[in-house]
Amino acid sequence: MVADHLDLQGRQLGDPVEGAAAIIRHATNRDSPLRQVLGSDAHAFATAKVDALRADLDAAAASATDFPAA
Repeated sequence: MVADHLDLQGRQLGDPVEGAAAIIRHATNRDSPLRQVLGSDAHAFATAKVDALRADLDAAAASATDFPAA
């Protein structure tokens, strides 16, 4: 497993140098969003999570617990 990990260096999807630079820009910018997603793979995972959460929210019967309209 260690050999596989070491073999991946330089062939991974994201560039660690660019990632570090993005973290520094994010940390030093007052207008940065609360969360930072680094890399297209992380963006795909985060988007899938948001879509799943939206589907759960849409399927929930939240209004069923409201008082009846007067």
